[in-house]
Amino acid sequence: MRPLTRPLFPLAMALLLGGCAALPSGDAIVTSSGEWLSRTGEAIGAQRERLADRFSRDDDDLAAQEAEVEALLAQPWIDPLTDFLEANAGEPRLAESLVVLSRERDRRCAAIAEEYAERPANRETLARYRRGYLHSCPADVNAFHARVREEEARLAAASPPASESLEDESESRREAQAMARRGASDCYLYFTIRNLQQAREACAAPAEQGDTRAQHHMGSLAELAGEREEALGWLQRAADGGDEAAAARLEQLSRAGGDETAEAAR
Repeated sequence: MRPLTRPLFPLAMALLLGGCAALPSGDAIVTSSGEWLSRTGEAIGAQRERLADRFSRDDDDLAAQEAEVEALLAQPWIDPLTDFLEANAGEPRLAESLVVLSRERDRRCAAIAEEYAERPANRETLARYRRGYLHSCPADVNAFHARVREEEARLAAASPPASESLEDESESRREAQAMARRGASDCYLYFTIRNLQQAREACAAPAEQGDTRAQHHMGSLAELAGEREEALGWLQRAADGGDEAAAARLEQLSRAGGDETAEAAR
């Protein structure tokens, strides 16, 4: 009966103000109420259809992504895992899949590292390692590179070590760039899956290097830890770099801090 309240209210007012002569006929009441209920039913039905369509699309998208994750786990390569992780590192609803793929990527990198640990520590092996795994396992490639340098230094102990060639320097820069990219990706990933301790460790370097997204994450992590001044500092750096969400949060925190100061002064 509740939906009839609104259409009957004007009729009650008409009765009070105009007497019985002002009261519409019974047919008019039924028609007015029926039209209102019909329009209301149509609106509810349309909204229900819109919501069902939206949730259906979301379910279809999620099912497609889950199928993609299963396909990634079934194939033997590492780089497709890395590409998916980097492309979806900021998707909270994929958090569980991201954790699974990240662990599988790390497991495969570790297995390759064990294999290369048994191989000769020379430039030829290093070049092969770089070609196959620098994209996904830059830290392991860099560790093998350090091993090669140590071996070269040992062999050349009686004479000054030869300086790196231009090609070696270029490859070293590629390693550094790959490690920086992986560090930023890990920062976004750990923040998305709410591994806050590892997120703070992973985000520190890219944030210092000017990555505004990492700076925003560092600000959020500092705020969660109750470190207000550090949070403001990181959010300011992110805002200065063009992060609008960081700028909005910075304004909120600054305003809240001003309110607290004013309250303490009273």
